[in-house]
Amino acid sequence: MLRHRLLVVPMVVVPVVAALLVGGAAIASAAPGTVGNTDGDGLNVRAAATSASTSLGLVWDGRAVDISCQEAGQPVTNTRGFTSDLWDYVPALGGYLADAYMATGYDYRIPGVPDCDGGETGHYVPVSQFQGQPNQREDCGPTSVVTALLAAGVTPRSWNPAQPVNAINSARAAMGYDPSWQDPNQFGTNEEDVRVALASNGVQARVVFGDLDATLQHVRNGRPVIMAGNMVDLPWSGNYVAHFLTVAGYENGQYLVLDPASEARIYYTSASVLAAFWDHDLGRAGVLL
Repeated sequence: MLRHRLLVVPMVVVPVVAALLVGGAAIASAAPGTVGNTDGDGLNVRAAATSASTSLGLVWDGRAVDISCQEAGQPVTNTRGFTSDLWDYVPALGGYLADAYMATGYDYRIPGVPDCDGGETGHYVPVSQFQGQPNQREDCGPTSVVTALLAAGVTPRSWNPAQPVNAINSARAAMGYDPSWQDPNQFGTNEEDVRVALASNGVQARVVFGDLDATLQHVRNGRPVIMAGNMVDLPWSGNYVAHFLTVAGYENGQYLVLDPASEARIYYTSASVLAAFWDHDLGRAGVLL
């Protein structure tokens, strides 16, 4: 939840995953895949499209995942002798899986799944604010700090893709709030809190009020923005809640949105949808990284 400027917002409605936009015109779905052929050894989740990069953990045969983009990298040969240089980025895991071990229904690239653009799209990591922490209903601001930092290529403090709550709590603590309890007199966070949390991670940001054009231009120039608005006009939500989300990038005329209160996925949407989100008394602000 967003606490706009220094005003307290007395609203604690929990936004839940809502229906998709009819026809899906503004939302691009991730492609499904299943891990296989590891002979029980498991498949490493890699930080980059090479087996020489850091392992972020293991996934096992039969694990179903959603693939947001694909990238050519180091060739890998699976246990059945099939070789592929393709790697699949899985936002929920925060890393890449060797496509040679993936059942996707296609021998090589999945139609409609974008290229990871040398790893840039790979930084677009959806993170849910609902991790079971005491302040989860109010943590859209801290969670957006985490996703915006990742989109900017910066690893947030305490980041672990297997336990994103650690980075969320770290961002909340940097704002000066206790992550271990919910003060009933203190709802949400504001734009200055977000800026302070970014600064604690070494990223300087500026807050812009009332200038949507400048905010979206910043995204088109290749930098993420944490945007304040109201979820009521988001086609994937519809909840009347003051809210922060990350506008992480811009591709093919659409903005890539990471919404911490909705599904853990990348939403592709238009400037008009973001304008409707922005244009509320508890919005009209952006934190530009």
